[in-house]
Amino acid sequence: MSKKKILVVAIVFLLLGVSLVRLSGDSVWSPKQDETIQISFIARGKKTESWSTIEQGIEQAANDLNVEITPIYLSSENDASEQISLLNREVQNGADAVLIAPANSEDLRAPIEEAQKHVPVVAIESTVAGMETLPYIGCDNVSLGQALGEEILASGGKGTKVAILQNSLSCSSVKERYQGVLEVLQQYGMELSFWEIPDDPTQAYETAKTLLQRQDVNKAVALDGATLEAVARAEKELSPPGVTTVDIYGVGRTNQVVSYLEEKVITSIGVQNEFNIGYLGVEAAVDQIQGNEAESATINFAIVNSADMYSPENQRLLFPFVR
Repeated sequence: MSKKKILVVAIVFLLLGVSLVRLSGDSVWSPKQDETIQISFIARGKKTESWSTIEQGIEQAANDLNVEITPIYLSSENDASEQISLLNREVQNGADAVLIAPANSEDLRAPIEEAQKHVPVVAIESTVAGMETLPYIGCDNVSLGQALGEEILASGGKGTKVAILQNSLSCSSVKERYQGVLEVLQQYGMELSFWEIPDDPTQAYETAKTLLQRQDVNKAVALDGATLEAVARAEKELSPPGVTTVDIYGVGRTNQVVSYLEEKVITSIGVQNEFNIGYLGVEAAVDQIQGNEAESATINFAIVNSADMYSPENQRLLFPFVR
């Protein structure tokens, strides 16, 4: 074979080799493009129904965006040290991003800053003090608290003695709702009492029941879903059938809270679009993984009572699982 023919054959084999590498060996030169993204979601409490709507939004986004979610719940409510340990573990175990509802606005700052050196982190439902660059998906909780305070004033009811239930105030969302409702009620001269309530739902119920038995308030306000359910349950059990002694207001939704609202055990609630919080949280994490800038998003909320709970807008917030 002549040198010219040998050269032609060599060039043909070289081109064939390059083509084969391109067709079947992209992974030789670059990371796989079809690998499923792994995102860890770390809640700020136990696995209870109060997280179910957020988790459904997370799962829907995971399905739409080809993401695998590892949901992680704490063994006790708002345990910052446990949450920090879990955050560190998930980063070390190779999560592509972390979605977190911070249990404590102060204590989580340094651990999240450290985690961000390795993976994208998105805060949902609550955020962290002083971390303006941390993407946050949630509602304007101060405005939510103010709107609930205005609802208490507008609805009148049994009197002007109001108990504000204090718990989980290390969590930014609860603290901001507390600040909002307090600002409005103080401005209009309501007689305020402050009830210290444990974070644990069972203990919250027992404590609320004991305090309600004093019968020295006309209204009670709870600023998270688990506490709202606990105080409403206590009020229903203490009151005569079909009657309530204390008007109950609060923030959050569970199926039981919705049932109490329908029964008028609860007067009014503030409810945010929790499905969107979960969905947009995953979207923000994926954006960062893909090298894009993730933006914070402010989620809508509504104040709902038994009279308007079945409007189309409110049904979407109260019954998110119904399609």
